Amino acid sequence: MSAPSLSFTTHARHRIASLAYRNPGADRLPVVWIHGLTASLHFWEPAMYAEIRRQREWFSISLPLHHPSTYAGEFTADSLNEEIFAELVARPIDSLIPHGKFHLVGYSLGGFACLNYAAKYPERVASIISIGGFMTGRARGLEGVLQFFARGHVLRKAVFHGSWWLMQRHVVFLKLATLFYARRWRQLLRYPYLDPTLRMIFPDVRHHPVAGQRALFRYLLEMNLMDEIDDIHLPVLVIAGDRDPIIPYDHQRAYAERLGNGTFLSLPGVGHVAFAEAPDAFREAVLSWLARYD
Repeated sequence: MSAPSLSFTTHARHRIASLAYRNPGADRLPVVWIHGLTASLHFWEPAMYAEIRRQREWFSISLPLHHPSTYAGEFTADSLNEEIFAELVARPIDSLIPHGKFHLVGYSLGGFACLNYAAKYPERVASIISIGGFMTGRARGLEGVLQFFARGHVLRKAVFHGSWWLMQRHVVFLKLATLFYARRWRQLLRYPYLDPTLRMIFPDVRHHPVAGQRALFRYLLEMNLMDEIDDIHLPVLVIAGDRDPIIPYDHQRAYAERLGNGTFLSLPGVGHVAFAEAPDAFREAVLSWLARYD
């Protein structure tokens, strides 16, 4: 597998970054990965499975308003909606994978991005894996708190900006924030790729525009794909921890059951960081699913 290449696509004043890991010897379908809120497109690199690197090409697409992706001008309520969001995934994919089928894997907001794309552009998607993903964007826990402060004016705005300022000061504060997403804290801290992943994404996190992140947290409250759920007929694996403190477990189970071709994997005692809290079960589920739908 060659060294990754960074590229950009533009749409609706958004400039979206993508990483491509090309593999001339690939004999399986490519996989497109989309990270979660506040992370970066480098999120997947340290822990990418050897089987993926050996057998496939794989790509990582940045969420909007996540460095090195940018937005030209002042972000407003009209700067992002479900149609624009889907196009911000479609443009990089069309550039990176012009032809053929591929798998989509998304974490949290990345899971929403995958489902949103599939509802509007299903033709080439072989399957989807949604990891702690959602169909409606109202969160709980730390993200729910940030949503609350993102909606306010002077005082709430100051708290939101202060929280982000702190997290952008040092990778240690980013690591502390990660603990709020887990339930198996000891397993998370033992996860060998935790620190390498945080170190990999932190240079981008430091440059995320705080005003843009605040706007995105507000936009989350308006996200709702439930009116399009019946349009998603692709195979979808929903992976959820039954103690997820961020995205309600019942919501994840309910939308998985409503999907026409959905499969629900419940991980007992796990929070929102399934790949680190239950790494063996998660790895087996992901690799088996991809092989099944190649």
